[in-house]
Amino acid sequence: MKSKSLFSLMTLALALSSCTKEYVTNEYITNEYVTNEYVYNREYYSTVLSQQAEITERIRPAYLKAGDTVAICATSNYVTKEQIVNGKSVLESWGLVVVEADNLYNQDGRYAGTVADRVEGLQKMIDNPNVKAIIAARGGYGCAQIMAMVDLKPMINNPKWVVGYSDVTVLLISLNNIGVETLHGPMAKDLSDKVSVENLKDALFGKLTEHSIPTNDNCIKGKAEGRLVGGNLSMIYSLGGTLFDLNAKGAILFIEDTGESNYSLDRMLTNLKLSGKLDYVKGIVVGDFTNMNQGSDKSVEEIIKEKVGDLGIPVMYGLQAGHATRNLSLYMGRDVKLEVGDDKATLSFK
Repeated sequence: MKSKSLFSLMTLALALSSCTKEYVTNEYITNEYVTNEYVYNREYYSTVLSQQAEITERIRPAYLKAGDTVAICATSNYVTKEQIVNGKSVLESWGLVVVEADNLYNQDGRYAGTVADRVEGLQKMIDNPNVKAIIAARGGYGCAQIMAMVDLKPMINNPKWVVGYSDVTVLLISLNNIGVETLHGPMAKDLSDKVSVENLKDALFGKLTEHSIPTNDNCIKGKAEGRLVGGNLSMIYSLGGTLFDLNAKGAILFIEDTGESNYSLDRMLTNLKLSGKLDYVKGIVVGDFTNMNQGSDKSVEEIIKEKVGDLGIPVMYGLQAGHATRNLSLYMGRDVKLEVGDDKATLSFK
């Protein structure tokens, strides 16, 4: 037993000695202690991501036209009829026929019915060939609970638009990971802001081409092309290491969030950095970060710049997409061009 243990230790030592790691010793002294700083080799530590294949499928649902049927589905928190009546009216004003998922007005605690209710409600609309788009009722929490039980394969041969944001990011990412385009945009419960509503209509009917904002001090100039992926940062973070982990390799990453402490923002971005994900994205689009709690932390702007400023990629900062009143629509999973210049930052949809 002793010889086996010794052999194991020797094998481990040999393996460790062969690892391609780099160490440097800082020449400065802090509080009378010499500080040794470890510098990690990104290629070594990103082994898994370096072998990850980029998504090459480009599955685009057909754009809507008057007379098409769309469904309102509830995957997360429950809603009331009063909360949906306006959104349903807006969709019908576009000439669309609106159907409701069986569980739309169910309630089980905070959720729109049990897990089984929500799975069945969504699956029926995915399987229905007459439904051309699925509009999420609202976000909250609960979409991740149902994903392992939802069959997304019908979306490959019969794709339809799925619209949502916040907690519904889970569903958007799951579809983008298999090459299906989705729409990050306002949901049935919040179809009130006129600009956001018209923008969503343009997106669903195939008229959305780009978003532009004035370049500001938080932007980083440059050009990049890739698939647009991402969404709510908390959801991206929560999916890490799961079967539905975001595939952002070679992509343009979009992030937004609400109601988080600034140190939580730092923690989530640090996770993306240490996991290697940020090493493989080609550009970043920063949406709204609303109702954040700074406390004694640095500002949102400082934290984001610290985490992405050294990547050497363009950053479009301040797009009105997320949890604010104005929520512009984004084609997720689609190839885009990101151009951040001296005066203007533009995200163009191909």
